[in-house]
Amino acid sequence: MANNRRINVGSGRPLEPLANYSRALRVNDMVLQSGTTAIDTEGNVIGEGDIAKQVDAIMDIAQGTMGQAGGRLDDVVRARIYVTDIALADQAGRALAKYFHDVRPAATLVQVSRLARPTQLIEIELDAVDGAKETAQRLSSGRPTEQLYAYSRAVRVGERVFISGTTSLDDQGNVAHPGDLQAQAADIYRTILEVLDQAGAVPGDLVYSKSFVTDLAQAAGQTQARMDALGEIRPTATLLGVPGLIAPEMLVEIEAEAIIGAAASRQDIYSGDENEKPRGYARAVAGGDVIHVSGCTSMDGAGNVRAPGDWAAQYDICHEAVAAALAQAGASLDDVVRRRMFTIAAAEQNRAYGEGPAWFADSRPVSMGCRISGLAKPEMLIEMDAWAVKGAHKDIEWLGPEDAV
Repeated sequence: MANNRRINVGSGRPLEPLANYSRALRVNDMVLQSGTTAIDTEGNVIGEGDIAKQVDAIMDIAQGTMGQAGGRLDDVVRARIYVTDIALADQAGRALAKYFHDVRPAATLVQVSRLARPTQLIEIELDAVDGAKETAQRLSSGRPTEQLYAYSRAVRVGERVFISGTTSLDDQGNVAHPGDLQAQAADIYRTILEVLDQAGAVPGDLVYSKSFVTDLAQAAGQTQARMDALGEIRPTATLLGVPGLIAPEMLVEIEAEAIIGAAASRQDIYSGDENEKPRGYARAVAGGDVIHVSGCTSMDGAGNVRAPGDWAAQYDICHEAVAAALAQAGASLDDVVRRRMFTIAAAEQNRAYGEGPAWFADSRPVSMGCRISGLAKPEMLIEMDAWAVKGAHKDIEWLGPEDAV
């Protein structure tokens, strides 16, 4: 790490020490907020039945914990918004826009199957870069929704490019290619490549992608569209089945990130049999000190899902797969600064938090977890992706609510 600066912030909420994660975290010039819901330090949901109140509660928590790490909401460059009812998306977007009117981060909004509690309506993740309010280049498509909900098509800060969740919505507000996921994904990748060009990046700088699809039966279409658009370029990839996107005709939404200059220096990492290559992605991509890891499941090299029906075993296998990918890049699990866990709605979580291997007991990255409608194979119960910064495990400064000013 360039500055070797790491701060972990705990909010005092009860799940954080059990599940070994931090509410907010600084790594060098970035401040990250865990997936946060409207829950108080006693474990009670704030604003039951009112998504705008829940947004306000989440942003109040984020302002406090990101602030302890030296971050500002004004410097947020990416927001990920997970709602349990897509009909509430407009209310959620308007409520969040109050905080980002002059910031306009890249944003992704999708519906998930459920959150930890039935009365939690929304979960939000935030990434901030120091000074981004003043220095970021914000790219817009000119569509009214970007102004209404205060987000940008993409945000460039230094050599990093954060691309919003992108769909096949056209300039007239219509969804192109209804019913055809592959055609929608092809439109999306054309948009992503256009945005990269506007940001001063080239396709080979693309290091990360995540696809949310509403029709897993057509999921192979987004893989083919990615390969058609990118050729031999292999970003990381995570594929998630979700119950809904912002419009019912939307079958896929894809977000992405690039590191300018990565085309000349990137390290693409594969598992031993390189079975990711023919599917158009890398197991992990390292660009400088930053390592993105694709969504990991319990699938083996032959395409078989290990530990069917056993959530806890698949959870552990996912962590082992992330650790193996990081080791090839010269990093470890304790260098992970953000992890995300997506569990299918029907899975039984057969091990309580605090039991089993304590994968992140010594480092506590920021974290996010929710229930989704499905993964690439029906036997898969959980998928986990991560990103890490080499050296981020060193000299962690730990702060808690007692340290808040």
